[in-house]
Amino acid sequence: MKKNSIRRWIILCFTAVLILSMAASAAANYFENSNDIMEDYGQLAETCAYVASNLFVYQWNNDEVLGSVGTKAYNDAANSLRGLCKTYKLDTLSIYRVDPSVPARYYYFYVSPVLEENQELQREYALRTIPATELLPGEEALINGSREMQIEAGDQLPDDKIIWVSPVNDLNGSAIALISMVCDIGLIQNKIHTDFLRDILPFSMSLLVGLLILLYLVQRRIIRPIGILSDGMRQFALDSRKKPEPLKLRSGDEIGEIAEAFEKMTDDISTYVNSIEKLTQKETEINTQLELGRRVQCVLVPERTTRSGDGWRVNAITRPAKTVGGDFYDCFSLDDSRVCVVMGDVSGKGIGAAISMAMVKTVIREKLTAGFSPAETLNRTNDQIAARNPENQFATAFVAVLNTKTGELLYCNAGHNPPLMLREKCAFLNPEPGIALGVFENAGLKNASYTLSPGQGILLYTDGVTEAVSPQRQFFGEERLREAVGAFSAGENAAEETVLRLIGAVDDFCGGNEAFDDMAVLALVYRGGEGTWRSLPVELSAFDTVRRAVLAAVGDSHETRQALLACDEALANIVSYSGASTLAYSCKTYGDRLRVAFSDNGVPFDQTAAVLEDREFERLDGGGMGLHLIRRCASSMRYERKEDRNILTLFFPLPPSSEHLNQWHPGELPTEI
Repeated sequence: MKKNSIRRWIILCFTAVLILSMAASAAANYFENSNDIMEDYGQLAETCAYVASNLFVYQWNNDEVLGSVGTKAYNDAANSLRGLCKTYKLDTLSIYRVDPSVPARYYYFYVSPVLEENQELQREYALRTIPATELLPGEEALINGSREMQIEAGDQLPDDKIIWVSPVNDLNGSAIALISMVCDIGLIQNKIHTDFLRDILPFSMSLLVGLLILLYLVQRRIIRPIGILSDGMRQFALDSRKKPEPLKLRSGDEIGEIAEAFEKMTDDISTYVNSIEKLTQKETEINTQLELGRRVQCVLVPERTTRSGDGWRVNAITRPAKTVGGDFYDCFSLDDSRVCVVMGDVSGKGIGAAISMAMVKTVIREKLTAGFSPAETLNRTNDQIAARNPENQFATAFVAVLNTKTGELLYCNAGHNPPLMLREKCAFLNPEPGIALGVFENAGLKNASYTLSPGQGILLYTDGVTEAVSPQRQFFGEERLREAVGAFSAGENAAEETVLRLIGAVDDFCGGNEAFDDMAVLALVYRGGEGTWRSLPVELSAFDTVRRAVLAAVGDSHETRQALLACDEALANIVSYSGASTLAYSCKTYGDRLRVAFSDNGVPFDQTAAVLEDREFERLDGGGMGLHLIRRCASSMRYERKEDRNILTLFFPLPPSSEHLNQWHPGELPTEI
């Protein structure tokens, strides 16, 4: 199809060239012939006018000839003019003078080659004055003094005639008459057409023959070889593994060079494609194995994990630089009051690092489950790895055990990055750096502890985060990590939001650069062992939320109303005097007691320290009534300043018949800070 299209295109081009060439040549030839023939007829008219003018001036301008029509002398003169008409192929020839004032023409002679017509014209025009509607422009030019022969042609003349007008000058050079010579334009055009065809046909035939010969050569030397190349390419495109048959085009020109290059190219491509298929097959097998390894690793270290328990919540994400990697994390509960978190990084990347990671992670979990402390776990893991480490790989790890009742965080670091403490003002925890696992035996790692307050947490990560590189070749670093986490607020989804915010900041920093190291992030948030903290707006209307929570927990009773009065006054004091911007509360029952606690970030404000005066009832509106109500209604109250927050805890007695609920009703309570 392409071959036919090329042939058709070339034929159309050649035809267009032929037509344009012939048209241009014909136009030029026609124009040149027209000018030449018109010049020839003009020269003939000048010759005829010269002869007739001399005859009129020297022989006929006398009374003998111009005495009257019909005399022998006049007829002889008219016959002489008629002979000139025949000789120069004129329709008519007339000699006359012009009176431009009338206007009118006075004819001396008016003749044509046809005898009968001449006799009639002589009777009508000879020696007579004939009025004229208007003079010809040429006549006016000669009257005004021009001595050049004038030519007239156009639609205003009868029968498409052409007229030459020439002056008749006397011996002194003065014009005494005009000579008008009329010729049929059709006669001139026939002459032009005849000469045009005689000149153009041989040229057109030679041009046509030349173009046909050229088209044949193009077909033989260009179109046919291109068609053979096209067929070979089409067959090769159907099966590039098989080398096509030789084209046998050895023309020695550019087409031959293209054919030789095509044969070499197809040979190389066939070899390359066969090699690629083999490599692809091997790569497919490797990718299948890597995908299987990735699935196994996802079982050991899920890409995303969210876990929670009574008083704690964990969220973690891992992102290997390759299909599988060496970064890992772990999170599991030891019992009702202890939860373990682990973050580790095995040296290297790929399958080798993934295998070592699986071993290290399994050993660490085994030791922790067996009841060993973080330091004992890492020391025993180190000895086990160092004893059998043919590849000289090592791993960093951070292990922490959180007591969900007390908030105590027992941890040990084996050469890992320092964790970030999640609190209102985040800061890095800088434990003893320790030594990486597997370097040598007897690492001597030791435990350390830190007590978390409710609403605080810890962020663990691998060096793939801090060593992420921007397009400007800068590291992300620990300071950008701390800024990315920002001001920590322990809401319901604080762990997830913190991890996602950090991962998003790293991605934006890298600007699309491919990660060269594995990445893992884990956030552990401690909610408190004595009940869950819930956020409140810092306004008086927040008491409605506390009231609903208390009623949902212990029901409506006289004791409950007393407790709500105290809680209302305590909350009003915080909103009115502490200057806090964040506020939270906790509500839970213990046997026959109700505990309600308030936490705010305002200025230190101890409502239990105020010394109250005994006042008469009429003086209570002057201030202090709220503290009186709180102390009268609460069985006990406690204040502490912890991590820049005021924590006020109120305890209230409950009637023995109350059915106490130890869990929250979802949908009734606001989210946790």
